[in-house]
Amino acid sequence: MQNASQDGSLLGREAAEAEAVARRLALRLAPVLPGLVARLRAHPPAVVATCARGSSDHAATFGKYVLERAVGLPVASLGPSLASVYGGTPALAGALFIAVSQSGRSPDTLRLTEAAQAGGALVAVMLNDESAPLAALADVLLPLAAGPEHSVAATKSFLAAGLAFLHLAAAWSGDPALAAAVAGGPHRRGPPRDGEWGGALRGQRKKERRGGGEE
Repeated sequence: MQNASQDGSLLGREAAEAEAVARRLALRLAPVLPGLVARLRAHPPAVVATCARGSSDHAATFGKYVLERAVGLPVASLGPSLASVYGGTPALAGALFIAVSQSGRSPDTLRLTEAAQAGGALVAVMLNDESAPLAALADVLLPLAAGPEHSVAATKSFLAAGLAFLHLAAAWSGDPALAAAVAGGPHRRGPPRDGEWGGALRGQRKKERRGGGEE
């Protein structure tokens, strides 16, 4: 079995950078998250809304479960076409709106983020390319610090966005167990070794065959 560092594909090579990406992410988020969390605690949102496309939307779906479990708020994914195609302005007064993007240049994402601001949301942006127009729309910018992306799946940004949601959930919830788990994340463990996850995956497959997996 090959590990990510032995895989010659772009996706494999970029996945092998997970440790370095996680380390950069933790360093960049450290000075930013306390201010965001202070705002969220001073004015608790009733709901969290996310906006993302492609692999970033998959990361946002992961973030939905993390935040709902950690802070107990409903998290909804908004379709970017609400603003770009239909010209809508969602009623988001008092909500936390999280835009997630590698490039920060998708017209759909930009239009919905503008609409969310106009609708009264606090806008947090998880973004890899900090020179992108989406950065200017952020009330709080959460840099993904993944570096240049070449794989079609934006592998590093996907991993970084998932980790960013974990950092946010740990800081916002104040859960010491979650904070400890995030602190001991991939930036402390190094790249995965051959077969490291094999046992866990086999266990999950057995659970799913018994009907215990989620749909």
